[in-house]
Amino acid sequence: MSDAPPASRVSLNALTGVRFLAALHVVAFHYAPREGVSAWLERFLASGPHSVTLFFILSGFILAYSYLGAQDSPRVQGRAFWLARFARIYPVYALGLVIMAPAVVDSLARTAGGLTQEVFWKLSGVGLAVFTLTQAWKPSVACVWNCPGWSLSVEAFFYLLFPLLCVPVVRAGRRGLWAGAAATLGVSAVATVLWVLVDRWIAESPAPPFGPDTWLQVAAYNPVLRLPQFLLGVLLGRLFSQRLSEGRGAGPGAPAQALVAAAASLAIFLVPWPGSSAAFKELALMPAFALLIWGLAYGRGLLARLLAWPWAVRLGEASYALYILHSPLSFYIRLADHRLGVGLAVSSPRAFFAVYALLSVFISLGVFLWLEEPARRWLRTPRRSATQHPRFEWR
Repeated sequence: MSDAPPASRVSLNALTGVRFLAALHVVAFHYAPREGVSAWLERFLASGPHSVTLFFILSGFILAYSYLGAQDSPRVQGRAFWLARFARIYPVYALGLVIMAPAVVDSLARTAGGLTQEVFWKLSGVGLAVFTLTQAWKPSVACVWNCPGWSLSVEAFFYLLFPLLCVPVVRAGRRGLWAGAAATLGVSAVATVLWVLVDRWIAESPAPPFGPDTWLQVAAYNPVLRLPQFLLGVLLGRLFSQRLSEGRGAGPGAPAQALVAAAASLAIFLVPWPGSSAAFKELALMPAFALLIWGLAYGRGLLARLLAWPWAVRLGEASYALYILHSPLSFYIRLADHRLGVGLAVSSPRAFFAVYALLSVFISLGVFLWLEEPARRWLRTPRRSATQHPRFEWR
């Protein structure tokens, strides 16, 4: 069977635009100064890691829309799919690792008191993990070398499973897809409750077997625990494609859905989540992000039109480079500020962050245009699949 007719496909430009906002949120979480900010802004900045959840759901949605569509029997050839994913993520990912290497070596050497044999072996172990995209499986190394790369390790796990996940997704009817979406939320809810119980047990135990941060890191980085988020996106992407193929476009409620979902997401960011109850924040954001993606995908309404503005789309296209490179860029821009004697990072941290963020965005645009896209085209040219839709691909 062939894909849905071109007339039934939409551009998804608003989803490209929202990627930039999510990436910028992560940048602000890592490097925006906190001194003197109001409580609500502090809570918003502290919610930056949760924007990665939006990335995971959106990734599943886009892949399902691009590779499965509404076909009765779509085929996703593993080798071609994995090559396309490698071409899409690895060039910029590797660039981030290479330019971050001096900072990693310097940090480890300072901690160990020099370039000792211990530092060499640690670098070798961490390097093997990060270059093979397996660091998320070991919390202790997940953030040692260009921390944002841990999410690409999780994505690599998703990509490995995607051709297999497609089989039950394609066979499921509409009711089965909706039931599966509900099940992903149910599984996440059970995992969250279990995590809270374990976390409280560790906190109350006189001799806990693990440190208090171990379970937090496992819950944050572990690819298996993140899988329901990706799968939720896959199921919604398949449902969305089927709806379009049936000629059922955006209903009158689509713009309102996007606005309500955006407001709900913002409210969840800003509401205080004390103690271990913060674990439920991620769970509450899953349906809010899902509804946001669903509403924006139709491209209707003021919010979707703003996010589909050409410059917003261009920034969204460069958001992957921004996300991967913002930590290395922070190191070098801060180093230049110090070596050149400007001292802006010390005298005016907010002004420094504004300069850093602006420079990071411009550099990311250049990396997208002159490295990411050319490298992707070059790597994929020999084995381009006729069922792929590169315009809609992301991560």
